[in-house]
Amino acid sequence: MQIGFEDYPGSIEAARILIAARLAGIAGPRLPAHCRPQSLSQAIAVQRCTAELLRETRQDGIAAWKSALPSPEKTVVAPIYASGTADAAAGPVPARTDVVRIEPEIAFQIARDLPPRDTPYTEAEIDAAVGSARLALEILGCRYASPEHASLPELLADHMFNQGLVLGPRIASPDAAPGSMTITLTVDGAEVEQHAGIHPNDHPKAGLYWLANFLREQGLGLAAGQHVITGSYAGFLDVPAHRDIELAYGDLGVLRVRFSSQDGASGPVSPAS
Repeated sequence: MQIGFEDYPGSIEAARILIAARLAGIAGPRLPAHCRPQSLSQAIAVQRCTAELLRETRQDGIAAWKSALPSPEKTVVAPIYASGTADAAAGPVPARTDVVRIEPEIAFQIARDLPPRDTPYTEAEIDAAVGSARLALEILGCRYASPEHASLPELLADHMFNQGLVLGPRIASPDAAPGSMTITLTVDGAEVEQHAGIHPNDHPKAGLYWLANFLREQGLGLAAGQHVITGSYAGFLDVPAHRDIELAYGDLGVLRVRFSSQDGASGPVSPAS
């Protein structure tokens, strides 16, 4: 599937509407028909406008990306902003609600820029640019009150349900990220559920390899310090705020976090180091 960047007259208005909903923390209706993206390439244009406006008006840069190998049914690629990125060890993570929907993932940290260029990056070049990897949780949320009625371009324009990212402890090596592992959820010291976790692309770096070259083609690239998540090992999990949450990732380690719901909160606000 080929997608790229296709600007259109309504892209800036669509971005402003989605930013307003993001800041308000209130899900609203679908984008108005006159500014609604009609293709995945137009959705990428809305993403780019959103990133530019957040950087210019709120000094909120891109701290991470979510990605996965594209399929005929779905394309997953979206920036995650510094304002929505938190370190689990820094204390309670602000959340919008008393129940937080999360996905357990591995975040690969880029240590060396992968800038735009004419020739594709090889997997070996991308591997060499990855400095470390961390246990991570993607926080899910949508700016549409009825996402089931939104089109795929609208969902992609809205960053594919991303609400934020929580970074946990580092793992031994980026190459230690497995294709499968047991995910165990514990709340206040009591085991709640366990999953035979399988990465959706089998190879955790597959989405990273695709993303590096997708961004290269768009004239963007990956920057040192950014993290990349590539898919959940256990679908989504609903966890309570104001409780001590532990996610054990097989033998890799344990991510401990506590969410604190706050009326009117705009999501995680403590940038990770």
